[in-house]
Amino acid sequence: MKVLVVILSLLVIIYSQTNHTRPPFGVIRLGFLFSKNTERLREWQNYQGTAYVVMNALDYARLNSTVLGFVDFQFSWEYTECNVPLSAGKTFELINLDIGGIDVLLGPSCAEAAEVCINIGAFYNFPVYLWSVFKIVEEDTANVVKITPGFDDYARAVCEVLSTFNFTTFSFVYFSSVERLEKCFRFADSLNDILSSEYQDLNLIVSKQLSYFDSPNLNSLAKRIKSRSRIVIVCGDLYEELRKLYLTFYDNGMCSDEYVYFNIDADMDYYVNMENYNIFVDYNKPSDGRDKDALKMAHYMFHFQFSMRGGISKYFNKLRSVSKEKMAKEPFNCTDECADYNIGTKYSGYLFDAAYVFYISLAKLMEENGEDFSITHLAKNGNLLTEYSRGTYQGVTGEFIIGNDFRRNSEFSLSTYDDNGYNISTWMYIINNDPIQINEMYTDPSKTLWEHWGGNKPSNIPKCGYEGEFCLLPFYQSDPVGFGITITGSILLLIIIILMIIFFMYSKKNEEKKQNELWNISYLKLCVFADNRDIKRGSKRSLQSYSQTSQKINNLNSDSGKFQLYQYNNEVIVGHSFGITYQLKKQDMKHLRILKMLDHENLNSFIGYSIDGPGPMDFFKYCSRGNLRDVFCTDSTGMAIDSFFIYTIIKDIVDGIYYIHHSPIVFHGFLTSKNCLVDERWQVKISDYGIPFIRSLEKKDVENLIWSAPELVREEIMMPNQACDIFSLAIIISEVVNQKEAYENSNIQGGADEVIYMIKRHKIVRPILEPKLIDMPPALIHLVKDMWSDYVDERPSINTIKKLIKEMNSGKSKNLMDHVFSMLENHTTSLEEEIHERTKELVEEKKKADILLSRMLPASVAEKLKAGSTVTPEMYDSVTIFFSDVVSFTTLASKCTPLQVVNLLNNLYTTFDTIINEHDVYKVETIGDGYLCVSGLPNKNGFLHVKEIADLSLELIKSLEDFKISHLPNEKLRIRVGIHSGSCVAGVVGLTMPRYCLFGDTVNTASRMESNGKPNSIHMSSDAHKLLTEEIGGYITELRGEVIIKGKGVMTTYWLISKENGQIFDKQTGMYSDYKNRK
Repeated sequence: MKVLVVILSLLVIIYSQTNHTRPPFGVIRLGFLFSKNTERLREWQNYQGTAYVVMNALDYARLNSTVLGFVDFQFSWEYTECNVPLSAGKTFELINLDIGGIDVLLGPSCAEAAEVCINIGAFYNFPVYLWSVFKIVEEDTANVVKITPGFDDYARAVCEVLSTFNFTTFSFVYFSSVERLEKCFRFADSLNDILSSEYQDLNLIVSKQLSYFDSPNLNSLAKRIKSRSRIVIVCGDLYEELRKLYLTFYDNGMCSDEYVYFNIDADMDYYVNMENYNIFVDYNKPSDGRDKDALKMAHYMFHFQFSMRGGISKYFNKLRSVSKEKMAKEPFNCTDECADYNIGTKYSGYLFDAAYVFYISLAKLMEENGEDFSITHLAKNGNLLTEYSRGTYQGVTGEFIIGNDFRRNSEFSLSTYDDNGYNISTWMYIINNDPIQINEMYTDPSKTLWEHWGGNKPSNIPKCGYEGEFCLLPFYQSDPVGFGITITGSILLLIIIILMIIFFMYSKKNEEKKQNELWNISYLKLCVFADNRDIKRGSKRSLQSYSQTSQKINNLNSDSGKFQLYQYNNEVIVGHSFGITYQLKKQDMKHLRILKMLDHENLNSFIGYSIDGPGPMDFFKYCSRGNLRDVFCTDSTGMAIDSFFIYTIIKDIVDGIYYIHHSPIVFHGFLTSKNCLVDERWQVKISDYGIPFIRSLEKKDVENLIWSAPELVREEIMMPNQACDIFSLAIIISEVVNQKEAYENSNIQGGADEVIYMIKRHKIVRPILEPKLIDMPPALIHLVKDMWSDYVDERPSINTIKKLIKEMNSGKSKNLMDHVFSMLENHTTSLEEEIHERTKELVEEKKKADILLSRMLPASVAEKLKAGSTVTPEMYDSVTIFFSDVVSFTTLASKCTPLQVVNLLNNLYTTFDTIINEHDVYKVETIGDGYLCVSGLPNKNGFLHVKEIADLSLELIKSLEDFKISHLPNEKLRIRVGIHSGSCVAGVVGLTMPRYCLFGDTVNTASRMESNGKPNSIHMSSDAHKLLTEEIGGYITELRGEVIIKGKGVMTTYWLISKENGQIFDKQTGMYSDYKNRK
């Protein structure tokens, strides 16, 4: 904001200077009367530290009214030093300057000269803006606007507060100094005037102006006040003497909640008492060591001062800090004599606001009347201009209103001191409107305004009077003997009672200690459960059952790190770590004792609670079959579930909740399908109940909130209740009936997060009831919908639910264990059939995998890899390698789309692969249009490898005669073929997508044969030619001659034409025709 103010100010000034040689609205001259050499005014209002603000005010005003940018403001000032005759003469001179008199007077800066200047202004009807006169001038002059607050308003605010608090009898002590401008004397005058004219019901019982501060005089004053009042108003600006006065009050027993002190800060500035000064601290060296006593007095004291809140008052200190810099500039050009003024005066803000009010008033006047009158005529019309000064202003001394009487509506604050006596907390603002207005800044006065008085407002007159005259003498004074006997007997009786209480408490504590041992589990006695079969040595569980239990143990241990299995007293228990710190209270221990005593067949046994571990933990018995989610929402049970099984599960849960609701713990509060456990006998055991004092503090995972009632999710209630359990029970029954996790079959895509978000937005979100079994009773569905109603009063009680569930059984009494065993036998049969089918599918899939693997790797290599053996690289002394690529493939590809290129190569290589399958040749890889084959490895075939490659090459070129490109029917596809025989190394490379690769110079040479070949020609090295003609024979070849091969030098190479005993190629076309033509 500061940067914005500066930039906008510069823009206004630049605009005025660059676009107008002289503002069209004319010139306005401002006049000032300053004090320059009066030492007592140095820190308050002298010229060197004050004048500059009129320029800052002009920049600020131009931000709010652009019309001011077209006015040429000129400034004239005189130094009158608060001298009345001099002020009168200088005022006349400013008005009658040869070059044109001033249009407005801002000042004078002293109350002494205010009256004469106002009268002169009234005579000439030019406006006067007072900015440092606090004693309000009463003359009825419409040409005067008063920017500063008045001591009359100050006194009126104090009287209004006294009247509001019914403090009708009070004392007033005041003293002041010339250096502090005798402001407390002015306040005292105003207070006396206001009391006599407006507040006759207030009784000023003691009024004292202090001039001497010796101890006898101060003690005499303190005793006088103590005997006549409890409300004391003090206005003093000699702060060492002020502290001494308060310490005298302290020494005379006047520091208690019977007394109320009002410390009047009469400086009318921005600061508490004095800038950077604590009136309760002794700054002398050495100090008197009584700062604590003085601060105790501050506890029973209110601070009264002028309020500068609102507006742009937060920039007041910033405004003061630019004093020296601004004074050195136009129009003041004060450098040498302003060199020692590094900070502006305390009343510079009032001059800023006075100038700002004038500028804005002039702007409003110009906007309404500027076209009809000259600006000078308008500005000099005091009665007219001041009419436009009314309104609200955001000044540097706060937000204020200039009322119909052209006065500032002064605002004062009532505050209390903090413990260090330096800062204050404001509780009231008193605004001098008509009528006077008090704004309270508190809601509970006992905890704010009267906090240091024990939360109660003190009485105007003490209950027993100022000297105890309204109360009878106490018993110990009227009958000392009887008092002594009574005290002795009381002491003996008290000793007996204390001994009895101590004995009772000792006995009770021992009893509680014994009871607490029932639930208190020492963390050192716990052993982390080891997932091995030795832990359950006595178990007769099958291997399959044990495997399922191990899986549930793993799931439990991985549940966000909150749960852990332990072994305690040869029993497996589940420990829940809450992850918080908590100190058990007495009532908490009583609750734990109650939990230990709970016993029901559908409640999981509470084992105990640990307080000496890493954090608070509770322990419940471990149920091996997991929770209801494991049974109904996963395939971990591996068996079919019928309606009777579901009924018995629901009945167990309802019976458990019924017992909880009729037990001392009253409700569960955190019921989910995760803490409804299933034991060995397929009986539901409700766990994680009780301990609400910790569970309510534990951070809840969003996934665990889907069972919580809407009123809990929305935090409409802070603790759960029985109605919340009914809602959670409904969600659990929906999971059991649907055999799916809650909300899994709904249209909600965002999971638990979206469910909770929608519930918090007051959306009605529930799981869709789609029973997996068709024979579920419809009454159960209707009951569930009633149980999860959003309206708590519509949810049935657990008594009603238990009764309705019992009626749904229709007289069936089959034992659950027999029922479960029957289900397991049927399930075993179905599992055997399923295993047989899955085995057949496995064999078929294995065949497919073997075929796929044999296509990727040689069969012998693949078998080694399947057996887990390492395939070591192998050296082959003699193999023949085949290389080919498509002639002008790049040109051909440019005519095709990428998809067409893929289809082209796929058709070509499918043709090649079909031919390869007829030869003892292994296809190594294809790279783009390149095709690499080898014969002689991994299965060695003597010298037949060169024959296999030669036949393959001839047949591949032959196949191209009939090969058609579907999207380029006029294009003929041709390939170059290179053959070389020699040694190489072959081996499997890589673990991910392993490849069977060839290494050696033979591979490189074969590639060079291909790259130096010709279209539809088979280019052979001399080594391959030698083997083919000398060891095999029966082929037509042609010497090509010596060819320079890159990386090899000069090599003798050959063309393979065809077989001698078989016409593979048409004699009129293809390679044979090319051969004949070359002949």
